[in-house]
Amino acid sequence: MRRLSFLFAAVIILTASCNSTKTSLFGKSGKVNDKELEGTSIKPTILMPAGPIREVEEKLVANEDREPSPQKYFVIIGSFKDPENAKEHQVLVRKNGFTSEILKNDAGLYRVSVMATDDITAARSEVKRIWTKFPEYSDTWMLIRKDK
Repeated sequence: MRRLSFLFAAVIILTASCNSTKTSLFGKSGKVNDKELEGTSIKPTILMPAGPIREVEEKLVANEDREPSPQKYFVIIGSFKDPENAKEHQVLVRKNGFTSEILKNDAGLYRVSVMATDDITAARSEVKRIWTKFPEYSDTWMLIRKDK
């Protein structure tokens, strides 16, 4: 009888917080909104992609008879097989305030770059900034120009 009472009590406690409605036994929502955080040291956080920055070394070639920027490191915000898709994505990222360039690698893939630099630390910082500020671009990575 004691075990049955304990089991019954455990079931009541577990069902007191209904996951489908996100309410607890006391009727308060399980979600935390920004107003509940005011006056506390708790800050809402943005989750960044787990793991290190993807860094790929590629040889770049001329795109529409234009040579790519001479820098060594590029922050890539989109990759496409079709150059028209790359151009459409370039328009989209420009609306978000980025300056971009379309690069072409020797395999014929088109990369939308939003930063060209010779400073690897600056390139890595920009990837992390994009991950934080623009979650929709969480697949941003770094291209390293392969020597010819």
